[in-house]
Order: sequence, then structure tokens, then C-alpha cells
Amino acid sequence: MEAEIRQAEREDGDELIELWHGFTEHLSKYDDRYKHKDEAGDRWLQYFENQLLDSKYGTVFVAEADEQLVGVLEVRVVGDHPIFRLKDHGYINGHFVKDEYRQSGLGQQLLEAAADWLRDHPRGIEFCRVDVIEGDEDGMSVYEDLDFEPIEHVYEYEL
Repeated sequence: MEAEIRQAEREDGDELIELWHGFTEHLSKYDDRYKHKDEAGDRWLQYFENQLLDSKYGTVFVAEADEQLVGVLEVRVVGDHPIFRLKDHGYINGHFVKDEYRQSGLGQQLLEAAADWLRDHPRGIEFCRVDVIEGDEDGMSVYEDLDFEPIEHVYEYEL
């Protein structure tokens, strides 16, 4: 698939919100609580503009094909743990490719761009993490096929 992978720009905001809504719709298939609130698009756009644009601790990569944004991935640097030997590391969020562009390698290209960005980071990032929602077997297999290893499970107890 011919596509450009690049860092998102302020002008991408409206298309990014559309992709983000696709991501939340995907998550909500597995857990209804991940449906976005009505004002969520505006809040995400503010987060993108204020926390990720021109930030040394995070960025957003996009895949552009057919004159539109078709994939997105947010990557952040997370600080080292105050107690454990868990060093500074990368954290991937909102990794999403539109349905009609899946199985084309764009998701992997977005991950590679994020990995390159993390490798070049001045804090010496050696690994990154990503969360996959329970039940998303396709998501799990994507990451496992790319040599991500499961390292912990998060459990929830309803009160």
C-alpha cells in the first residue's frame, strides 16, 4: 500500500478526530464504557494541540493515503518508575487504521515510525508498551506478530 507516514500537524485536527472516533468505536465493541462523550472530540483536539504538537515527550503519527488520513498512532515517553527498575519507556495509544486499509502494512509502518522516534529520543528509550482491550484477539495477534510480548494483565473488580 502506497502511503505517507508522517507526524501529525495542527491542520490534521478534524481528520484526526474522525480517526479517534473510529478508535473509540472499535474499543466500545468490547466495552461500552469506551464510547466517547459528546464533547470528547473537542477535548481530544485540545489535548493534541496543547500536549502533543511540538512536544519532546509525545507525538502523533498519521498514515495518509488516497488524499486522506487513514491511520493514526500516538506515542509518548513515560518516566521511570520511582520504586521498580522500570526505566523511561514509550507508550503507544490510539493505534488505529480504518477498516478498508487494514492488512496493508500501514499499522506496522505507524509502529515503525513510533519506534524510530523513540530510539532517537534523548532519554535513551529501550522499549515501548501498548494496551490491548480484553477480547480484541485481532489486536493481540497484530502486536504478537510484531514481536511484542505480553507482560501483565489488568483486572477490574466492579464495586
